[in-house]
Amino acid sequence: MIHNLFSGLSALGNGPAIAYLVGGSLLGMIFGVIPGLGGAVVLSIILAFIYHINNTGTLCLFLATQAGSYFSASITSILLNTPAHPEAFAVTFDGFPMAQRGEAGRALGISASSTMLGGLIGCGCLIGFIQVINYLPGLFHPPEYVALITIALLLVGTLGTDAVSKALVSAGIGLMLSTVGADPITGEYRYVFNAVGLYSGISLVALFVGLFAIPQMVLVFGTGTTIARQDMMGNEVASSTAVVLEKGFGKQVLQGVGDTFTHWLAVLRAGIIGVVTGIVPGIGGFAANFMSYGIAQQFSKKRDQFGTGIPEGIIAPEGSSLAKEAGGMVPLLGLGIPGGVGGALFLAALTIRGVQPGFGFTTKYPTLAYETVWIIALGGLVGTLAGLLAAPQLAKVTRVPGPFLVPLIMSISVVGTFAADVTFFSVLEVAVFAIVGFALRRLRYSLAVFGIGLILGPQLEQSIYQTHEIFPGVSFLARPLADVLFAVGLGIIGLKGFQFHKDAKKNNAPIEEADPVRRAEKLRAREQKLRPYPLLAMIANVLVLGVTIPFLIYTASEYSFNTGLMPMIAGSVAAAAAVWRFPTEISHYIHHLADKHEEERLLEGAGLDPKAPAPPPELQPVSVGARTIAVDGGEGSLHSVGDITDAVGPVPVRLSVRGGRSQINDKSWGRHGQYTRELAAFGWFASLLTLSYLFSFEVGLGTFCALYALFGTRYVMPSLVKRAIFGAVSAAVMVVAAYEILNLLHISLSPVFPL
Repeated sequence: MIHNLFSGLSALGNGPAIAYLVGGSLLGMIFGVIPGLGGAVVLSIILAFIYHINNTGTLCLFLATQAGSYFSASITSILLNTPAHPEAFAVTFDGFPMAQRGEAGRALGISASSTMLGGLIGCGCLIGFIQVINYLPGLFHPPEYVALITIALLLVGTLGTDAVSKALVSAGIGLMLSTVGADPITGEYRYVFNAVGLYSGISLVALFVGLFAIPQMVLVFGTGTTIARQDMMGNEVASSTAVVLEKGFGKQVLQGVGDTFTHWLAVLRAGIIGVVTGIVPGIGGFAANFMSYGIAQQFSKKRDQFGTGIPEGIIAPEGSSLAKEAGGMVPLLGLGIPGGVGGALFLAALTIRGVQPGFGFTTKYPTLAYETVWIIALGGLVGTLAGLLAAPQLAKVTRVPGPFLVPLIMSISVVGTFAADVTFFSVLEVAVFAIVGFALRRLRYSLAVFGIGLILGPQLEQSIYQTHEIFPGVSFLARPLADVLFAVGLGIIGLKGFQFHKDAKKNNAPIEEADPVRRAEKLRAREQKLRPYPLLAMIANVLVLGVTIPFLIYTASEYSFNTGLMPMIAGSVAAAAAVWRFPTEISHYIHHLADKHEEERLLEGAGLDPKAPAPPPELQPVSVGARTIAVDGGEGSLHSVGDITDAVGPVPVRLSVRGGRSQINDKSWGRHGQYTRELAAFGWFASLLTLSYLFSFEVGLGTFCALYALFGTRYVMPSLVKRAIFGAVSAAVMVVAAYEILNLLHISLSPVFPL
């Protein structure tokens, strides 16, 4: 162990590895502070470039980017009360109140040191688990693998959604996509339809870039506000005034570091909780941080002070964040099962590099697991220290209007996808998955399990085939461990279904409000929360049936039993879940019409025009902690008007915006023109693809950036001169970037690319 541990460190001692590690940490730090752009988005873009990087460089770039993003995501939580990512919600409870007292540096110091120390605790635990990783696959045979992968899909699929049926639809379609290309059992090609681009299957890079990067840019363009005023769904929320960092910031940071070491037991507990939750696939950083916060509160002698700005309230969630990533490496490296989106992207990177996690991993790659340990530790250290030094400047980044980011992210996504597969067909796949990903996100389907289904599909198919061959019929159910795991899977479905049903019943409770206008407002707010897009949901459900049923018919008629077994299972799961979901969507649409009719009746009774465009909502529920906050306009002062409770879960908070309004409030179609702008964003993306296809990437990207700056930023930059300058600079940057990227990868381009 000692030899491999130091060999893993020495593997990082060369120039390229150090550059990838430091560069990844800084990249994670910068993008981690931007709501919606850290995590999956930046990792999906990085995925496009790892074809030309060795294994050590891939690990450095990927893991360091992820590790470097954790602290910077908390900077906006502490200074702006605006979490950059879901994992940073819990730190708002005590981080922002401490900053309001004039101790922002202290809060940042606690956050940084807790994140770093928690990561080191997680890495120490991971070293111990590495010694038994090789024994994990020996506990599982094909039936157990089928059950284990099913459990992972269910656990991850039910995160971020509001129905088990949605998780099953997402998982089923992801598994269906995994069957495109050569059958790993028989070698027969499936669903390629003579398209050369499909012979090697669906591009992992195209899938993840399409699901995460492009839809996020569409949402950013649709809201048109600064990135600190957008939630995870791209909706605009009220934002508080940033806490001003006063003199003595450095001394406060040191004080915060001292607080962390004073509460070393709390750090140790948070780190262990993070490791344990990371080992279980599907729990996620959001749940892990809240679990750590709740346990810390229960064990603390100051439990009544949680939420007022005490060190333990910051240490608990921050100490578990990076430790969870270290714990997540255990099932990923030992069994090849990721615990979430980040793990799925890392597994995709390993797959692209030809590294196969699972049985005999540490035998085949004796130092790779230890390299993982060192990279997580060092990446967290570099990202945290750099983030702490740059915290004041990083906080200002969130005030940049989101549409300014669109040309950069879209252009890099397109050229990166092309560089990964050297075929424009993959770029077209990005466009398809961008539309699918946008719809899935809007309808609260699971993007994570959609991607994980594609990655784990081949392994699941092989395990199903082996189970069928070794254990004919249902004889595999005679294996006790398989029985237990399948029972756990059924239990997850039952528990999640009960939880979702209970939540839906609670949210649909009768509205008690005598005032007709207020009642109409509450009806509208409930509709936007529970049934935001009822017609789109019905159409999507019909489309799923329209795809899965012909898919099943084609499979049954064209392929042999062994070739069609996995597609039939995947298609049947998606089709059955869609059929199960269809009555619910009809019910939602009927309730939507009834509530809309009642809203119009109430407004007409109050002498108001129900057809008039609704103003921006005065009160918007946002899960940022157990506190009620009022904000005077977008840039006004923040005043606490509610009592702090001892709740530790995501509690809805109302942000009252008095006199404020969206930066963009036109009368175009849909919620103050947001839908119109989202369609326009897809139009811009289509123009980017067209220009790149016709005139090569260097010319296409430059032209796109120039045109976008002149016409796509007029809402946020009225000055034509400034738009022209922005266009010239962004075009020049992207032309040089595209040329250097493709030249570095030795890819030569003709004006028109073959598909």
